[in-house]
Amino acid sequence: MTAVIYARYSSDRQTENSIEAQVRACEEYAKFHDIKIIRIYKDEAISGRENKTALRQDYQRMLLDIKTHTFDTILIHKYDRIARSMREHVSLDTKLQKEGIKLVAVAQDFGESNESKIVRDLMWSLSEYYSENLAAETKKGHRETALKALHNGGVAPFGYDVVDQKYVINEIEAAYVKKMFQCVVDGTGFKNLISEMKAAGIKGKRGKEIKYPQIYEILRNERYCGVYLYCTTEAESRSDRRTKPNAIRIDNAFEPIISKTLFKKVQIIMDSRKRTGKKGNYLCSGLVYCACCGGKMHVYKRRKKGHEYIDYRCPAKCGNSMVRVEDVDNAAKAFLGYILSDDTQTKIATLLRTYNGHESDRIESFKKSVAKRISEKEAAYETLMTNLTAAVLPEAVIKDISAKMQTLKDEIEQLKNVEPPADYTVDTVKAWLQSIKEAPDEKAIHLLISRIEAKREKNNTDFNIESTLKPVLENMVAGEGFEPTTSGL
Repeated sequence: MTAVIYARYSSDRQTENSIEAQVRACEEYAKFHDIKIIRIYKDEAISGRENKTALRQDYQRMLLDIKTHTFDTILIHKYDRIARSMREHVSLDTKLQKEGIKLVAVAQDFGESNESKIVRDLMWSLSEYYSENLAAETKKGHRETALKALHNGGVAPFGYDVVDQKYVINEIEAAYVKKMFQCVVDGTGFKNLISEMKAAGIKGKRGKEIKYPQIYEILRNERYCGVYLYCTTEAESRSDRRTKPNAIRIDNAFEPIISKTLFKKVQIIMDSRKRTGKKGNYLCSGLVYCACCGGKMHVYKRRKKGHEYIDYRCPAKCGNSMVRVEDVDNAAKAFLGYILSDDTQTKIATLLRTYNGHESDRIESFKKSVAKRISEKEAAYETLMTNLTAAVLPEAVIKDISAKMQTLKDEIEQLKNVEPPADYTVDTVKAWLQSIKEAPDEKAIHLLISRIEAKREKNNTDFNIESTLKPVLENMVAGEGFEPTTSGL
């Protein structure tokens, strides 16, 4: 057998050492199974999220090389090295099956049984949630900084500078901020002010000229009243990113440039000019299809006798009646409750316990990797010690060697205290599944449901719902009469 290795680390607190550990694990697996390695693909400091896939150059090269049929196996350390996206996993699996190539995660390889495939597919579907959970952990430090009203990264707002992580007024920029707000009150527009700033060489914090879009963002920014705002998660809508309804908020955190009275007055004036009409975000938008013609159904609003109704319609006018948005949402929630029943969760937990039976192997491998790194640094420390005592050296050289020795000592101490990275646990996965079942949001709906077909006849609506977990459900309950699609809800 011939194989290639694919390794990747993201930019969140990982280093090239992660690549080395992944490659080493794959090489050990290949040696044990008598597999010949012909090439190693590496992507460094690139996220596994779906929107970053195109940036992974070696991953894209590997996809092209699949068609050359020069290897029959791809070795990876874990499935999350391929992607944190269910869609990307399914896409790659389809390509590999077509070319007759096998994908093996050496730290998660438990054979080809139905049970093993179930655990694999489940991990694919939960990888996005798991990624977000890890991201939440890394935000704790930012939250603590925000609670102290300190600068939390990025550039300071125009009108302020950052000194010792605190916001201080930039008097020149602040003068123009005040002029922007006064232009709204006076109703004079910004044409002359933009020309004035250009002539004076006044630019934004990123070095670009300040024009209408930048002025609009400044006028909507409550920070200019001395209010500290920080969001641990970026809002989806542009409006919420400005107003930050869920942000950590601290009033009078630093010196204001304008008064709160002036800020509120400007908001009222700007709101009165704002166009009405807001695009709605619906629980199942993008998933609903017409059961008659197969076309995608879209949301329409209508008013009748003073009441507003929101429905999904088929634009093809194939004869299918309108379907209420509320009925579609209720059907999707019922379906999630159906596929995430207590019985299903119990079966998944049982399979995961079998999978986690190999946890000790993973911990042992991690310890060996850490021990090797400690040994390498201790050898480097001894080399420096030998150099230091070998001859009479200039004071500057002695200081340099001493500093390097101290750095090595600190790194060795850190390695001795490092803990193995957390992996999937039965309790964690069951908690995810139960939380999705009890309070399904738009994210959960789109993660676990791939398609909703709707058909309305008279006063009854039939739904046919397909899940992204279809392969899992089919394998899990083969022979029990369970269908991973639901109709007639």
